Amino acid sequence: MASAVAARPLRILVAEDDPAVARLYASFAERRGHAVVCARDGAEALAAAAAERPDVILLDVAMPRLDGRDALRSLKHDPATRGIPVLVLSALGGDQLMRDLLLELGAWDVLEKPVDLQLALDKAERLLQR
Repeated sequence: MASAVAARPLRILVAEDDPAVARLYASFAERRGHAVVCARDGAEALAAAAAERPDVILLDVAMPRLDGRDALRSLKHDPATRGIPVLVLSALGGDQLMRDLLLELGAWDVLEKPVDLQLALDKAERLLQR
């Protein structure tokens, strides 16, 4: 059974264009003791990842300006952000072709929306405790 609080606080970047969903993810992570930065689209996510160097990125796929696929591709091609684990949280997560593409692009895992936040944060915490 995973604990409700991680061994160490994480810096989490939430890249999500729906403000209500972003607030939900952020408040859930903050209640677990983590620091959260939010980005409203893929372009903001790239800038925030480079500036903040988060421990993990929670990335939506369907976003304006730069979608999650292109953001993920850019994150994994940039030496400064390549090593940051990306957990994709998407309504498209149930599409096996999309899931395969996201994993091929470098996603650590893909979870389908609506996301079980307990499961998502447990996964991120376990990954980063290794």
